[in-house]
Amino acid sequence: MILNSKILGADEKKIIILHGFLGSLDNWVTFAKKLSNNGYEVHLIDQRNHGKSFHSDDFNYELMADDLYKYLYEKNINKTSILGHSMGGKTAMLYSLMHPDTINKLIVVDILPVNYNTNYDEIFEALLEIDLKEIRSRNDFNIHLNKHFDDPNFILFLSKNLQRTSDGGFNFKSNIKVLYKKYKNITAGFKFINQYKNEVLFIKGEKSKYIDAEKLKLSEMFFPNYKLQKIRNAGHWVHYENPNDFFLVCSDYLNN
Repeated sequence: MILNSKILGADEKKIIILHGFLGSLDNWVTFAKKLSNNGYEVHLIDQRNHGKSFHSDDFNYELMADDLYKYLYEKNINKTSILGHSMGGKTAMLYSLMHPDTINKLIVVDILPVNYNTNYDEIFEALLEIDLKEIRSRNDFNIHLNKHFDDPNFILFLSKNLQRTSDGGFNFKSNIKVLYKKYKNITAGFKFINQYKNEVLFIKGEKSKYIDAEKLKLSEMFFPNYKLQKIRNAGHWVHYENPNDFFLVCSDYLNN
């Protein structure tokens, strides 16, 4: 099965954008439009069990890297740049270790190929405890999430997993039950022996704790030739919290 995508622009210069955990390609449309207006053919991709891509009981980075390889083969793309955020960044990194010759530029946003002790239990419990048959509007769903979370931007992010059904009700686009069961495959670090010897750009949100000196040291065994760029006034959601600086950093790196 081939991943769902949205393609903006048409150019020899191509870039794949991979979203984070519980996200979808919709999170990156604004950024992709700006990039396509600057001479890129942008492929926004829904990773397996997310967005409109296929659901599967199997979920790990090896499979997602293979999904990406199949997508590029299907689209007859021999070489491309890749930008990945969070989970998408880990997919991009593992893909680069497996298929380095197919990559022009690699940008990894606020994540490294190491273990993170992130606990998603509260998020999934909040999503799964609600009876979607009782939901009449997205606002009903947001009111429920407000009981669990304080950040309105995070609530908006989670609510994008909701979609209308043909009978006017709601269901989840993402494969929530499998993601809950398998999320530790996503927080785990890499167990791989290859190195990606070309340059990679790591982008860190200034306020984020996902990238630090200790994690960078561990990452050097896979990516010895890295550059680090910090985005001011931004946390983990770098592209949303400071979109202008983020776009300038990415476009400058891609074009040089």
